[in-house]
Amino acid sequence: MLCRLGTDPTVRAAAGRDAMTDPSPAAVVVRRSETLRALDEGAVSKATLVDRLGVSRSTVDRAVRELSTVGFVTSTPSGYRTTASGRLAAEVHDRYTRRIETLGEAAPLFAGVEVVFDLDPAVVDGATLIETAPHAPSRPVAAVGDIVEAATHVSVYTGRYLSRHARLYHDRVMEAGMTVSFVTTERVIERQAATRPGDMREAVASGRVAIRHVDRDDPVTLVLAETPSGPEMGLVVYDDGAPRGFLGNDTPAATRWARALHERLWTSATPFDPT
Repeated sequence: MLCRLGTDPTVRAAAGRDAMTDPSPAAVVVRRSETLRALDEGAVSKATLVDRLGVSRSTVDRAVRELSTVGFVTSTPSGYRTTASGRLAAEVHDRYTRRIETLGEAAPLFAGVEVVFDLDPAVVDGATLIETAPHAPSRPVAAVGDIVEAATHVSVYTGRYLSRHARLYHDRVMEAGMTVSFVTTERVIERQAATRPGDMREAVASGRVAIRHVDRDDPVTLVLAETPSGPEMGLVVYDDGAPRGFLGNDTPAATRWARALHERLWTSATPFDPT
């Protein structure tokens, strides 16, 4: 399944209080978000609010009073309107809601999979999600190939060996001059040496490939590709050695996370010399 996921920041919800009586700004926005949205087109009269929301006048009175108390709505001669802070609060609430929904969409990708590193929520904001399907089991792997094909440099962390990817990296390095920084496990290196023994030596000898190994075994492949149109990241999650799905993202927040993670792994890894 291919779908576009939603976007963006977080709001800290109030905790340990009754959600219906909590007076904090965050809780008021959660309770009164529909009222805020009904006021996003300028000044609105109480009668118009009652009509738009389909609620009683007393309910509108309570909603407006709560929103006014926290500074998100003000009364004018033309009617009620949101303040600048109120408009921003409504936007943050909507973004937060979309983030929760997109995390729910991506949840099957990580269910039962132990990923040790911290996964930033920004990775799913605006991401492309490709799930493995019985009729297309290799689509997540192909999605990584699409990223690599356009890259001038890739930073890779992988705990899994795929011959298809190994061949692609080698060909891009030797034929297109792409550079690569690999962080991987000794097991993956051994598989590469056994399956395509000459490729690794040739690529490293070209001066365009650097390899380091780590003592960890996350069931993922992370690729950060530098392309002429900007950086793009891809994350493949595996289940028992088989690709479960792919998350791709080119937003600044997502690529910053991928870059920072690869740099941490690279710094902690041990240089590998195949000669």
